[in-house]
Formats: sequence, C-alpha cells, structure tokens
Amino acid sequence: MKTEWLRNTIKDFEPYYVAPIAEKYVINANENYFNVLSIPSLKKELMEALDTFKPQIYPKPMADGLRKALAEYTGQAPENIICGNGGDEMITYLLGTFLNPGDQILVHTPTFDMYELGAETLGARAIKVRDLAGYRRDKEGILEAVKKYQPKITVICNPNNPTGDLLPASFIEEVLKAADNLVFVDEAYMEFAQKESVLPLIKKYPNLLVLRTLSKAFGLAGMRCGYLAADKEIIDAIGKIKAPYNLNAFTQLFAPIVLKHREEILRVRDDIVKERNRLFDELVKIPGLTVYPSCTNFLLVQVESKHEEIFKALKAKDILVKIYRNSGELPNAYRITVTTRDVDDALLEVFRKELS
Repeated sequence: MKTEWLRNTIKDFEPYYVAPIAEKYVINANENYFNVLSIPSLKKELMEALDTFKPQIYPKPMADGLRKALAEYTGQAPENIICGNGGDEMITYLLGTFLNPGDQILVHTPTFDMYELGAETLGARAIKVRDLAGYRRDKEGILEAVKKYQPKITVICNPNNPTGDLLPASFIEEVLKAADNLVFVDEAYMEFAQKESVLPLIKKYPNLLVLRTLSKAFGLAGMRCGYLAADKEIIDAIGKIKAPYNLNAFTQLFAPIVLKHREEILRVRDDIVKERNRLFDELVKIPGLTVYPSCTNFLLVQVESKHEEIFKALKAKDILVKIYRNSGELPNAYRITVTTRDVDDALLEVFRKELS
C-alpha cells in the first residue's frame, strides 16, 4: 500500500496493541472473573426474553430501553445518556465530535492511552501533566494547566488506569469551574471505588461529560456496553456522528436485565475489593517490590530487579499480567487484575520466590 494514501495524522501512528493470549489465568485487562449467568434468576430472565428476541431486526438506534435502565441506575434522564460498543467507542465519538486538527486536550499521565491516541489520529495534540511521586495526581498542576491553556477537552480518569488513584469530586468541580471548555471524566472503575461520582454535577455544569461502563464491575466486557452521560445538547451533538445501529440488539436486551440484578452482582464487587486489600497487604511485605494503593479492581506494582524474569515466571504458572516495557512513566511495572484468592496466591508465590 502507498503510504501517501493514509491520512497524515496516522502515517506514523502506533496503534493500541493487544497481544495474543495463551495463558489460563488472564489478569492483564481488568476483567471481572464473575460470570453473571451463574445467577439463576438472571439466566432465567434472559432465556425468557430470548423467546421474543428477533435477531433479524435492526436494533434500536438510540438503545431506548437500555438508556431508560441506565437512567434509573445513574439518576440521570434518558436523554442525558448515549450508549455504545464499549467505553472505547464512546471515547472515539467524544473526540470525533469536538476535536479539530490543532486542538489541544489535557491529560494527566500516566493514564489510559486511548485518550491521547484518539486525539492524535484527529490531528489534535495532548498537553500532559505528570503525576507526583507515588503516582498521585498533581492537582495544582492540572488546575494551572487548565487555566493557562484552556484546552478543548480536559481528561480526568477517575479512578485512574493504571495507577488506581482516586481524585475527590470536589477537586473535579474546581476543574469544571476553571475550564471554559469540556471536562471529560472517565469513571469506568467508579463502582469499585464506591466513592462520590461526579454524575450529579451534570445538572450544574453543562461542560461535563462522564463515561461509565458495564465491562468492569458488572462483568460484561465481552458484551461491549459503555455509555456517556452529559447535558442533552452534548449528547445530541455526539449523536450526529454515531453510527445508526452501533449497539447490537443482544446487548440492548441483556444489559438491562443485568442492571436489574445489580444487588447480587455488586456483592461480588465487594468480594473483589476485600481480596484487593488482602493482596495489597501481602505484596507490601515483599522486599524489592512497591505496590500502590488502589480504588479499582487492579493493583500497580513495580520491582527493583528481575522485571522480565518475573513476567516469564508468571507465564510459566499460566498467569498473564499487564507488563510495561520500555516505559519512562512506569519503569519495571505490572498492572495486576484482582481475581480469586487461589490465583492471587499463585501470583504471590512467584513474586516471593523471584525476589527472595
């Protein structure tokens, strides 16, 4: 292929890479180990719903039933919500709606790569505010950058991926007051934080957009169901570039059923949080290893030595973690999804042995 066929902004673009998976225990993508179909009443309700399911018919363009279910869950109005094929699609739509070539977005870093990558493909540029020591967000630095640059979009991942750090809603409100333009808050992991969401601030700040997902705490990563909540005018604007039938009919059928059973599902979330705290307490005891406090279902870990050796030893145990290679921001680091006690104990055994 001739490279001149490509749009200029992606000629030298490095895509987000997902490696092939061969391991039995995959704890590199922050998936929930719990299969919601193991809830008998939920499975029964789904099977009954399938009796009237018509896969030959196009899905509802705006996922009306799902929007209503999400409105009931979040306390927003249905018209303040737009649904899509996972949070990644929502990020793509958000950036594609508002960014022009030459625009700036502001990100704290390290954070989820897709914000910056998505902006770059559109010819926009990212301004970065580096974390403080211990991967705590530089609140003063973020506020100063917002006031100085007034970027088209300020991005705050909260709790942050991959560090697990959580900013208080009061700080995000300070950012909203300082910003003349859009403030995008990614709350994909907020159910694990069990802290104050900024969703209620949408009624007060028309420049606020909040991303949520059913992939993490609700265990629907394979179903691809993300959603944005914002002022109706913003939702309507994003709807201009949304594909007509972007969210498949089965997800629109299944996701509202899952939301109805959230009490049972969030009990599993509570178990994951307890196991995260236990795993953190055990990792802290291992010499040569640093583990950072987290409000999510994962932990960020750094080692002083044997970075690749530990990764290979984990793979030999059939465990796949997220490894950060050649990263100036996250040297010698792994991101570990918290799952079940037996998998976590196997992981601990490897770290203890390799770092002893």
